[in-house]
Amino acid sequence: MKIYLDSDYRCHLTDDGTRRAIETDVFDGKCRAFIEGFRFVPDGERWTRSDGVVFHGTMIAPAEDYSALARAQAQFEEDEAAHLEELAALIEEIYNEDMEVINNV
Repeated sequence: MKIYLDSDYRCHLTDDGTRRAIETDVFDGKCRAFIEGFRFVPDGERWTRSDGVVFHGTMIAPAEDYSALARAQAQFEEDEAAHLEELAALIEEIYNEDMEVINNV
């Protein structure tokens, strides 16, 4: 998936014209809120935290409270599961209607 990094290595899903694109599979299956709550420092690069501590890439770490990010991801997964159940029910209904038509021919 393509993410965009700002100058502070914060992740975004859109480019505002100042961000650079990075390809990674680290966030596959994750929701926007989860992804945009992280910092990603690519291999070979470094990020200096406001207190002067330097982190070398590859580094992936929450930039916001992780419990809030985890809740957002859990809700996303719950919503996705509900959507898939609805879709499966619709497919089953269409299948049954088609079988009725076939059996009545």
